[in-house]
Formats: sequence, C-alpha cells, structure tokens
Amino acid sequence: MKATVGKKILSAALCIPLIALTTPLDASAAMGFQSQPAPAGSDYSGQGAPQTTAELQGLVAPIALYPDALVAQILSASTFPDQVAIADNWLQTNKALTGSALAQAVDKQNMGPER
Repeated sequence: MKATVGKKILSAALCIPLIALTTPLDASAAMGFQSQPAPAGSDYSGQGAPQTTAELQGLVAPIALYPDALVAQILSASTFPDQVAIADNWLQTNKALTGSALAQAVDKQNMGPER
C-alpha cells in the first residue's frame, strides 16, 4: 500500500509542472472568450466580479482534455501543496535515481495520507 501512495505522490508532483508548462497563461483568450463586465444590478456580494458563463467555460474547458485519473491526482495534490513542494524538493535532490531505483527510493519515503 505504501508503494502505491508514494507512486501517486510522485506522479502528482511530476504532473503539476507539466500542466503548468502546457496551460496557456490566459486560457479565456486562448479559447476565444472575451471578458464581460458583471451584470448591472446583480445581488452578488462576494469578492470581485462574478464570472460569466463564457469565462467559467474558459477556466474549466482545458481540464476536459486530461484523463480523469490525472485530474483526480491533480485535485488531490492541490489540497496539500506543501506535500507537493516536499516531493518536488526530494525529486530535485535525487535526480540521479531512475527506473526501479527511483521507485524503491520513493517507496521508502514517509509520504502520503498515513504520514
């Protein structure tokens, strides 16, 4: 069980930079949406302006391009950003490890929900 958790954390840590590098900086502009002002007289009391339907679609549409398993790992990792940073730091200090040596080293780490 511990091996599976370590592999999931490692997978999530590797996926986040990949997604950050492949996602457009302005997803709504890349999708052809233009920002629209909030409707006049709305009862919105939250912080900032409410999002229009087109703006919301521009934010969530790129997620549909990723496999469900990857989205699940990304959402899980976003819940614990400190652990993602720790996993990334571990990867940076162990760059020489590859293949089964990397998998064995990850399995020995005290990472995951049972931590």
